[in-house]
Amino acid sequence: MKPFKVALLTLSMALLLQGCGDDSDSDTPSTAQPEPPVITQPDQPNIDTEIVGMWHSDDIANGELSTIIFLDDGTYIQTQVDGSQSTNEPENGMELGNYSVSSTEGKLTATPVFDKNGTSGLSDSIMRYAEVSNSKLILKVDENENGVIDSNESYRFSKTKYEGILGPWDFDDADDNELIGLAFSENGTYIHVQVDEDKSVDNAENGMEWGNYTIDPITSQLITTTIYDDNAGTGLSEPRTRYARVTGNTALTIEVDDNQNDMIDDDESFTFSRP
Repeated sequence: MKPFKVALLTLSMALLLQGCGDDSDSDTPSTAQPEPPVITQPDQPNIDTEIVGMWHSDDIANGELSTIIFLDDGTYIQTQVDGSQSTNEPENGMELGNYSVSSTEGKLTATPVFDKNGTSGLSDSIMRYAEVSNSKLILKVDENENGVIDSNESYRFSKTKYEGILGPWDFDDADDNELIGLAFSENGTYIHVQVDEDKSVDNAENGMEWGNYTIDPITSQLITTTIYDDNAGTGLSEPRTRYARVTGNTALTIEVDDNQNDMIDDDESFTFSRP
C-alpha cells in the first residue's frame, strides 16, 4: 500500500497547488525577472559610407594615441598607445580585422584577424554602436553589459582630412593578404602599420610604429622621431635620409637612401595610394 499512498499524496498536492494558482486574490509576489532594456539607435542609411575614414579620439591626453581607420572594403585598423608609451604594456599596439555596421540600428560588429593590443580595441564581444553626426564619429559601448549605454560609455572621434600628405596610405606593392600602411595626422604625428600574410603576433616585424614627423617644404625631406616602436626594423624608425612627395592627392612616393650612398637608387622609391 505504500506506493499508492505516495501517489495519492502527490495528486493531493498537485490539486492544492492548482487551487492556489486559481486564486486571483493571492498576494504571492512574482519571481519573474524584468526584461533588460533594449538599446535603440536611430536609422542611419548612409552609415556604411560615412564611417569610412581615419578617426582619432577626442578623449585622450597629450602623449597618447587612439586611432581607428575604417576602409570601404570592410577592413579596420585600430592603434592605441597610452601615456606610458611602453611596448611592455599589453594594451598598447595595433589591431587589424573586418567590420560591418547596421544601417538600421548602427550596431558595429568586428572580427579581428591580428590582435596585438590586448583587451583594447574592438576585439572583445561586447555590444557597440556607431553613429556619425556633425562630422564626428560616436562609438557607444555597453562596457558593463547592462543593456544600456551609460553616460561614460560614449566616445567621440574626429576625422582626419585627406589632403596633401594627411590621412592614410596603402603600399602599392604589398601582397594581397599583407598590410603595409602609413598615416599622417594634422598634429605632426605619423603611424606605420605592417602585418604579413600569416598574421602572426610572434613575427617581430608585425605591429605598429608611432612618431613625429616634419617635411621640408623646399627639399621634401621627411624627418621622423619615434615615440613607440613594436615592429622591429620596419617603418620609419631606422636612421635614413628620406623624402616624401605627394602627387595629385592620390599618390605618395617615399624615397629612402637605404644604402646611405647619398643618392636615391631605382630600388629605393616606394609608392603608396589612398586606400
